Parts: sequence; C-alpha cells; structure tokens
Amino acid sequence: MKKFLVLLAVAVLFIACDYASESTELKPDVEITWINPIGWVTCVGDTTPFARIDEIHFVAENSVDCYLQKMVYEYYIADSNLFYGPISMALYAKVEGRTDPYDVDTCKVLDIPVPLAPIRDTIPSGQTAQVLLHFIFIDEYWGENYDTVTVWFGVLMTPL
Repeated sequence: MKKFLVLLAVAVLFIACDYASESTELKPDVEITWINPIGWVTCVGDTTPFARIDEIHFVAENSVDCYLQKMVYEYYIADSNLFYGPISMALYAKVEGRTDPYDVDTCKVLDIPVPLAPIRDTIPSGQTAQVLLHFIFIDEYWGENYDTVTVWFGVLMTPL
C-alpha cells in the first residue's frame, strides 16, 4: 500500500510540475474592453495641449499575469497615411491573469494624455485624424513574451 501511495504522489507531483511549466510558457493575451472617450474635437485656436482618455479597461484572456510596459502613439490622416510618430510613453499597470472562466479582473488605466499639437499643426479644419494607440504588455514570469493591444482614437478638427 505504501508503494502505491508513493507512486501516486510522484505521479501527482509530475503532473503538477508539467502543468506549472506549461502555464509559464504561455504568452500574455490582453484585450481592451472599454475606452472613454473614443474621440476628441479640437480647432486651430484651441489651447488644450492634450486630449484626455478618461478610462481604459484591460482584461486578460488567459492565466498569464502581465504588466503594461508602454504605450506607443501613431498619428494617421483620414486616408490612412502616417503623418506623425511613433512616439512611446512609459506606463505601468498590472493585469491579473484569468483563473476562473466565469470571473475576470479588470485593470483600469485612467487619464491617458493624447498630444493634440501634431494634429493641429498638420490637419486642416474640417478634417479628421486617427491616433493608433499600441499598448504593450510583458509577461511577469520571464519578461520576454509580449502582447500588443491596439485601439483607434479619433480627432476632429472643426472649422472656426
């Protein structure tokens, strides 16, 4: 009986170690579930330096804990041509991995600034621009695996 219990304990330990090594090999998988606001209105004489994204929600899609490392801005004109960027900004937030398929932890990042000067200097009145925001997450285990999540932020240049 003791031999059977020892053999069973070794088998359980082997399975647990194998499961743990597989979960540390996973890459982060994060999704944006909420952004407010999704756009901004400005004009040539406006002195507001930044559009403010009040709140962005991030949710992990797998069990990997990860960290938000940085955000990269790219500015596009309405015909999808890049006219400014990429510019990066360091950020930090921890996104807890999903351990229960029916329960999820939401990571909220508040007050993200989007510089408006590149748009005011380039886009004529009455036109629109889009800012592509890349959020780069790095895994907690090894610091080698990345996930990039992107979202568009619109800006309208109103005529005076």
